[in-house]
Amino acid sequence: MGAKVWEGMVVDSLRAFGAWKDASRLDRRRVLEAWWEQVALVREELARGITEETGKPITLARGEVGRAELTLRATIEAVASFGEVAVPYDLMPGAEGCKAVLRRFPMGPVLAITPFNFPVNLAMHKLAPAVGAGCSVIWKPCPQAPRTSRLLWESFEAARLQAMAPVHLMQLAGPDPAAAEELARDPRIAAVSFTGSERVGRHLERVLAGKRLLLELGGNGAVVVDEGVDAAAVARQIAPAAVAGAGQSCSKAQRIYVHRRLWDTFVPAFVDAVKALPVGDPMDPATVVGPMIDEGAAQRMDDTLNRALGQGAVILLRGTRQGALLPPAILTGVDELDPLQCEECFSPVTLVTVVDSFEDGLDRAAATRFGLRACAYSRDQRHLRLAESKLRAGGVLLNLPPTFRLDAAPFGGVGASGNGFEGPAWAMEGFTEGRLIVEGPAL
Repeated sequence: MGAKVWEGMVVDSLRAFGAWKDASRLDRRRVLEAWWEQVALVREELARGITEETGKPITLARGEVGRAELTLRATIEAVASFGEVAVPYDLMPGAEGCKAVLRRFPMGPVLAITPFNFPVNLAMHKLAPAVGAGCSVIWKPCPQAPRTSRLLWESFEAARLQAMAPVHLMQLAGPDPAAAEELARDPRIAAVSFTGSERVGRHLERVLAGKRLLLELGGNGAVVVDEGVDAAAVARQIAPAAVAGAGQSCSKAQRIYVHRRLWDTFVPAFVDAVKALPVGDPMDPATVVGPMIDEGAAQRMDDTLNRALGQGAVILLRGTRQGALLPPAILTGVDELDPLQCEECFSPVTLVTVVDSFEDGLDRAAATRFGLRACAYSRDQRHLRLAESKLRAGGVLLNLPPTFRLDAAPFGGVGASGNGFEGPAWAMEGFTEGRLIVEGPAL
């Protein structure tokens, strides 16, 4: 995408914003309702596109499209109540007779940059709230799923025409990252919403200083398992959170800390639970663990496993890589400073570590610069309350796996995992600016 192309996109997006920013809630809901209808028409085509282009197992891909429809539905509902909060000025001395309201106004054109691991639902989490908030949007999707991204965009175009919304309200940008950065730098782009690697996110922070920048940068999700829980039940719940979709989820269970008294029961149960998840052809509806995004990614993680073995790690489960298909691996004895513990592995690799107490597990789980998702399993309410305070993450889940997410709810991280929250209402807030409107009595 050359300079002339993105320059034209910005100009078109500004024009669309000018025609859309004052659209009524009814008009915004109409275009989103029409989009919801259009997505339903291509539901299976979108799912198959996800599987064919990214290798996500078809059952998980169908689940993702279903979630995207729920995300869109939640955005439609959020539009009805978003944008205005009464402020009780007349309760304050000196403001008798005054009325006040905090209103939110769309900021301008939004640039949305989305990753390959959820090419439809993570896109929906940015695109629908941008339109619902009254913004125009330029969407730079992942390069790994071009046909799926275009189909989703075409479904919006059909909805836009049906609802008679402005042309260029949503534009589809090319895959070139350099062009995307030029778009992001353009002062006429009001906000940038990015989901992807920490490296790229931090680069955007440096070059976009002063611009509204919303970041979701991944994590290395920790799970703390207390004594006294049902080891087999917890293991069955965590297993898909660790390896489903080849573990290519920013909130996957990566580091599991297990109380010493439960270790001999939990570890074999967890290994068995992971082994029970079908691995193989992503078009087989039974498959839970399919290939990674490409052979290079699988090869790098396979090499990392070999390195960890050479440094004293113990392999509890491992299979033989076949191209991009890396079977699940479970390791123990990995040093806390090893990159497998400290960084995001984004693969079907899981680490289990024995701890002497629940508190020790919480301390180790929290000893990370990431903070997207963390969870704890315990039957002791005092321990669960302790986990609330000690686990520094955007989402702390108690007796639930770290991948548990409702798309209408807030989702985001702290530290190296980013800033702010997504979820339709929270994303809409990120694309708008507040103005306190105060009206005194007539003179």
